[in-house]
Amino acid sequence: MNENNLINLFEQQYISYQALGLPINDPFLEVLERLNLSAGIEIVRLERKGFRATQFVGVIQAGNRLIQILPKIDYSPDGNSDAPVGSRHHNLATNSAAKNFLYLLAYTHNLNLHSQTLSTLRTSHGTWLELLTRLFVVELMTQLQQGFHEDYVRREEMLPYIRGRWNISRQFTRQPNLIKGLDVSFDDYSPDTQLNRILRYTIEHLQMVTRDSQNRNMLADLDSWMMPVRTKIQIFVDELDRIQFTRLNERYKPVFQLARLFIEGQTVQLIAGGQRAYAFVFDMDRLFETFVGKLLQTKHQQILPEAWKDYQIELQGSKSKLHLIYPPVPDDKPMFYLKPDILLWYLGTPKLIIDTKNKALPLNLPYREIAEGDVYQVLTYASRFQCPDILLLYPHTLGANQATPYCLSIEGAPIRLFVTSLDLHQPLERMNRLIQEFHNILDYIHTQEVTILEETWPV
Repeated sequence: MNENNLINLFEQQYISYQALGLPINDPFLEVLERLNLSAGIEIVRLERKGFRATQFVGVIQAGNRLIQILPKIDYSPDGNSDAPVGSRHHNLATNSAAKNFLYLLAYTHNLNLHSQTLSTLRTSHGTWLELLTRLFVVELMTQLQQGFHEDYVRREEMLPYIRGRWNISRQFTRQPNLIKGLDVSFDDYSPDTQLNRILRYTIEHLQMVTRDSQNRNMLADLDSWMMPVRTKIQIFVDELDRIQFTRLNERYKPVFQLARLFIEGQTVQLIAGGQRAYAFVFDMDRLFETFVGKLLQTKHQQILPEAWKDYQIELQGSKSKLHLIYPPVPDDKPMFYLKPDILLWYLGTPKLIIDTKNKALPLNLPYREIAEGDVYQVLTYASRFQCPDILLLYPHTLGANQATPYCLSIEGAPIRLFVTSLDLHQPLERMNRLIQEFHNILDYIHTQEVTILEETWPV
């Protein structure tokens, strides 16, 4: 791939058309606009003199150009994500952010990435997507060499003889003259399983997006091997959720998790002006929330204060079924389902609501810049759940001091609002420091004396 055609940006970063050598009527910009329309989201914001990345991070191909958008989670001492695009400092930041982003995806999607895999990014001239593609093809080839995953598959066919069950009523409704055979249903031990269909779907779509010649050749070989498996036009998330793993197919779980990552990240593909364009992106707002929630769940023994060790952790209202409004009309459905990002319980009593916000706060007095709507949202949660403490948790702004959480009292209500950040500007593959920071935040909330007046919650 020509490196001049690779544009590295960070979320919310702006680059002018002039810096890219583009006239304002360049077909490349039209393709970006069509990608936005097809996706139904603003992947890239097209402005009068340039374009700006949004909260969506990932890879976009339009024409012969490739845009890699990364989250601001770089950690190189000499890197600077705000430096001019293409500069040495920007490239150093890009490299460290790509490694952290790859780890973030691996952690949230249960991928098994080793340090050797992450170090490959130092010498790679492609994108993290090409590296994940290589992992997928190598892992799938390894498993296929040990044998296809096969299982009993229900088939319905027209045969000249009875096999399994003869669907008599359907037969005489559709083909009563028996010319085309007998309408039968039977179980066949076959490689044409739902798991293999998902894997073949992933192979076909990666063939359309990879620009690495070795990846392309390996994907072509895999496609030939998977010929006994039927292709699918589309895979839905609920189909991924229905895949069950047993001792017979457990070895395919790592490559399935990679396939799931590709399918969930594939936002849109289209043909524009005779050239293929695609967007493979993730909403960083959602990714940050998922990462924080999973970190707390998997490392709760190290993160929670000693007095909170018995607290239960609930993510996205998975157990609570509370709504904001219950209509006065009998049997009418309640309105506005409330799903706090993270809710800590103790013996059935809510203790702390954590709401993640993927926004950059200023270096000075950051609590002054929290969004009014965000505060109203968490106060609604606190009131409805009768929870005394709320934590608004942001990603750390590079250059800011890692201060203790700000504690804001809510006038007229027995609620404390804490505001702080979690520092992702460090190698995420080494989690100890991050875990300690998270522990310090929650321990500070635990040890604070209640300074507001005791009030009773309205019934």
